[in-house]
Amino acid sequence: MQTSHALNIVLLGPPGSGKSTIAEAVTHAFGLVSISTGQQLRAEMKARSLIGREVMPYLDKGQLAPDSLMDRLLRGTLDRLEPQEGFLLDGYPRTLHQARGLVGMLADYRRELHAVLALDVHDEEVVRRLSGRRICEGAGGEPFPVHIDDLSSVMRCQERGGRLVSRDDDKPEIVRERLAVYHEQTQPLLEFYRAAALLHRVDGEGAPAEVARRALAALRPALPQIDHTS
Repeated sequence: MQTSHALNIVLLGPPGSGKSTIAEAVTHAFGLVSISTGQQLRAEMKARSLIGREVMPYLDKGQLAPDSLMDRLLRGTLDRLEPQEGFLLDGYPRTLHQARGLVGMLADYRRELHAVLALDVHDEEVVRRLSGRRICEGAGGEPFPVHIDDLSSVMRCQERGGRLVSRDDDKPEIVRERLAVYHEQTQPLLEFYRAAALLHRVDGEGAPAEVARRALAALRPALPQIDHTS
């Protein structure tokens, strides 16, 4: 197997911290492949695949997917990457055990981790963001995301005759359960990656463009030796 010198980044943050927006900015800036394990798991559930059926009971309760399942999912993704393709990984690792396992997994693919970007957002802001999220469905056209605080998007949905649908895991009580899981199992990763001199923490509150600017400003000085344009 060819050794990969591509840039590899992990993105951490609580649910609702805007990781998908920041992932888009970072992958565009550095020419990376975006790997969102959350999106992959939801796709598996929608397809009712073996992995999707296995993970559904955990996600419905706001719990993390088992390590063995996540290992299978991520290895399948890494199998499809070319050696010259770097990645931004969002949604994994979630636990200290997974973080340690990721080191060995990347070594199996002759890769290494170059930086960990962590978004900091207060719990009540997370609850506000997630409990107000909706998807506009129906009445023709592609579904699109809506927040109840965004009157223009709500009116756009109403004008096309759509209906606002919320995800079960965006209910306030489920959001708080997800945050409790995050703090209990994911926060220790910050110490793990700080000790490895990989951690870069960024304020995740404010306008998305400003958060993206902070993220890129934090990452660029940390990656001088990596050719992320190849």
